[in-house]
Amino acid sequence: MQPDTAKAARRVRLSRVASSAGGAVVTQFVLAGASLVLQAVAARFLGAEGFSHFVLIYGALVLGIALYTSWFGDALTVLDRFDPRIRAALLRSLILGGAMVSGAVAVFGNVFLDGRETAAAATVAAAWVLNESVRRIYSARTAFWALASNDAVGAAVTLATLTAIALLGGRLTLTQLFCAMAIGYIGAAVLGAMRQPREELRNPGIRDAAVRDVAGFAAWRSLQAGVRPFSLLVSRVLVGSFGGATALAGVEAARLLLAPALTVANGSGSYFLSTFASRNTSGRPPRSRDAVRGAAVLGGAVIAVGGTAVALTEPLSRLLTGGEFDVDVRAVLGWALYTTVFAATLPMTSLATARRRSRFVFGLRALEMSCGLGVLAAVLALNSAASWTAPYCLSAGGVITGLLLWAHLRRGDPQ
Repeated sequence: MQPDTAKAARRVRLSRVASSAGGAVVTQFVLAGASLVLQAVAARFLGAEGFSHFVLIYGALVLGIALYTSWFGDALTVLDRFDPRIRAALLRSLILGGAMVSGAVAVFGNVFLDGRETAAAATVAAAWVLNESVRRIYSARTAFWALASNDAVGAAVTLATLTAIALLGGRLTLTQLFCAMAIGYIGAAVLGAMRQPREELRNPGIRDAAVRDVAGFAAWRSLQAGVRPFSLLVSRVLVGSFGGATALAGVEAARLLLAPALTVANGSGSYFLSTFASRNTSGRPPRSRDAVRGAAVLGGAVIAVGGTAVALTEPLSRLLTGGEFDVDVRAVLGWALYTTVFAATLPMTSLATARRRSRFVFGLRALEMSCGLGVLAAVLALNSAASWTAPYCLSAGGVITGLLLWAHLRRGDPQ
């Protein structure tokens, strides 16, 4: 290959990488934007108690989806999704996953919601599983810009439903909010399925499924992905139990101010996993320094966004809550720290997943979570008014986890 031709080919590859990464981030901005609007609507119109109920259910939904999509979606991305036996196992996962997530949310919601609210929450869970399954096909294809446009349509349907509810008059209820979410997810899933290539939707049936192959890869990855949302859900239960609904609402409103930073991190995470897996398949395995480079860039971007949120805490919190409850700047700073630690370790976690080292990552994350929740429980037991410390406690051990993960990845670098 001539030097000029090689340079041109390299520029094309870099352009494609940049475009793919940009699409992944835009996708997450669309999702996080819609999520932020929903949670802001809940904070503004449901009051402290209604908002606290919403964030508890939303936390359970996020946990269920994290477990499911890491089982289904990461297996779809890393394994051969066109193998009929793998496809059969994934189809089983879709059916069972929808039933399990919906049932678990219903059981959890039944503790503090009424019957209609519980039924609506369970419907959201089933619709979200369906939509997430379609979304992960886009991710496996690295078709992030198409995914972004599809997510935008789903978000628009949800917001249009909320607008219609507002025009009909009356105070917004939790049931109505859940119904709007379900309608949006179903609309996005249907549109997304219609836009997929035919081979991506080929039905293999559920017989002769390679369940062990999928489970061997996906089980530890799924558990690993569930650690962080599980710790967030338990922390919410602890804050709500010790400090009450108003305390929980304040801590969660502070977290919402960091939503853009979390969006940057999550969008890049989808990109890193797809890219690392693709390089493994093409015979150009990534090295640990690639993950460290990504961690530095991503961490720096998150610090910049988080610093802006901390500086604008007062006006943003007034806009978000309408003065219904207070947002502590210490909690906002804590969530900025939490988000930075999360972002800095995400590329390394993605590389470990691409190398099928999910079991090791799960062990590290489980230890980190146990320490953080243990410290939080002790702090709240001593001082129930210290709910603002929740993000600091959850960040404990994150730096050490990142260093251990980096050392582990270095030992596995190709020679």
